[in-house]
Amino acid sequence: MALLDFILRAGRRPLQIMGLLTIIAGLANALLVVIVNEVAQHVAVAERPGLTTALVFVLAFVAYYQCNKFALLRANHIIEVLLNRLRLGVMDRLRRAELRDVDQLRRGQLYTLVSQETNYLSVTFPLLVDSFQQAILLIISLAYLLYLSPAAFLVFLICVFAGVIAYHRINERMGDTLRRLHRFQARLLDAIGDIINGSKELRLNSRKNESVFQSYRKLSRATEATLIDSGEQWTAMILLSSAVIFAMLGIVGFGFPHVVGNHGDIVFQLIPVLLFCVAPFAKIVSQSPMFVRAEVSLQGVLEIERQLGAADMLSPSDARAAAAAYRDFQTLTYAALTFTHRDATGAGTFTLGPLDLTVQRGETLFLVGGNGSGKSTTLRLMTGLYAPEAGSIRVDETLMVGRDVAGFRELFAAIFVDFHLFDRLYGLEHVPAEQVNLLIEEMGLAGKVRYEDGRFSTTHLSTGQRKRLALIATLLEDRPVYVFDEWSAEQDVHFRAYFYNTVLKRLKAQGKTVIAVTHDERYWHLADRVVKLDLGRVEWQRQGSEMEAP
Repeated sequence: MALLDFILRAGRRPLQIMGLLTIIAGLANALLVVIVNEVAQHVAVAERPGLTTALVFVLAFVAYYQCNKFALLRANHIIEVLLNRLRLGVMDRLRRAELRDVDQLRRGQLYTLVSQETNYLSVTFPLLVDSFQQAILLIISLAYLLYLSPAAFLVFLICVFAGVIAYHRINERMGDTLRRLHRFQARLLDAIGDIINGSKELRLNSRKNESVFQSYRKLSRATEATLIDSGEQWTAMILLSSAVIFAMLGIVGFGFPHVVGNHGDIVFQLIPVLLFCVAPFAKIVSQSPMFVRAEVSLQGVLEIERQLGAADMLSPSDARAAAAAYRDFQTLTYAALTFTHRDATGAGTFTLGPLDLTVQRGETLFLVGGNGSGKSTTLRLMTGLYAPEAGSIRVDETLMVGRDVAGFRELFAAIFVDFHLFDRLYGLEHVPAEQVNLLIEEMGLAGKVRYEDGRFSTTHLSTGQRKRLALIATLLEDRPVYVFDEWSAEQDVHFRAYFYNTVLKRLKAQGKTVIAVTHDERYWHLADRVVKLDLGRVEWQRQGSEMEAP
């Protein structure tokens, strides 16, 4: 059981302390039941309970209350610590995993599992502790029931056995329903992302707009139906305990007078004890759907953790240390690199390469080619973000294999077509705000955004303006190699010229290596070398001085 294995990660000592407190609370709770029943027996024959009995009752209640309180608080602390470790572990694996593995994850599934589903785990462990305590109460109550009436004990076991069989069947259906519900909720989040991120396209095409909404409506209805199914199964579990209760009471109340001798002498004790036996049983049953949901949720999170398995990856600090050996490189050599994009079944959909290319330190290299020629994928291969299926990468004479690739990646600062703009300069917290704001002014963004309190005042800008903010962050990284994937595509004439005539020339003067994908033919003469790609293969390459200036 994944949930039990997960809880055992807390360590033996904390669980032993919590278990001891839970056992004491359960025993005290059972003692309270026995005392109340004995007091009821005395009152029934006009006897007054003694002071000793009252004192024992008070002490038992204090022990139950305090031990139960500390056990539940301890359980809450343990589960939150474990969940925090789990969330951090998944995010750590996510940031260290290979890009190809991350690309294959469904965003909606990841968001649902890591944020929403861990909430079920958060409330489940205290409930599990409470159920353990109820189990102790149930065991002692059953022993007391056996002492009072073996026949009533047998009736209880038969009814509970029938209830357990019914519960098992309901539980299996509920597990399947919850797994189906998780899939629908993840797809709903993806659909919501389509509606939000594609809002411009949807408003320009009413047919597409309606089709997207109909798809969302279909998912929403499927989710609704699945939630209704889970609610029906939860209700069946709760009603099952009521059915067991009344079946037992009916047999004892109506059947025993005819078949059990001296029934009248103990019936006033049997009925309360039966109720005390059933109460913890009913509570455990009513809480069990939470355990099922928590188990399903945990299995989903652990599956994500397994998919992101990055045990062989270097930590970021180790990667930075490994990069030191390559920072003074003179040549990057890419020999016969190939890569294949694959669908969910593993079938190849697009094969790139073999790529043979050498990049010299301080060189400004332009990669050109038509749309779909594999330029963006080529950049991912060249920067080590995608592992080639064949071929080799060398830094000078050193072959980049295994863990060396993490250090190799540290050579690059990049802005890809599908870049993400962070609202903070993560890793650059030491940079003075004045320096950042000067660059903002130079990029023509003064009055639109400022850098203050360690973050950009806004990132809700046009694509071209967001690219300029990304350029600021990238330039401040001060890496040996800069990679730009069609950076100038959304820029106006002024900032397009600024990029080629100012930014790239400034980087070259600093001895930086630049690899830029571009369609701006009028600036190709500014490159040291222009390489045309087709499906990741070099079709031709020429010196920039050979390209005709406008």
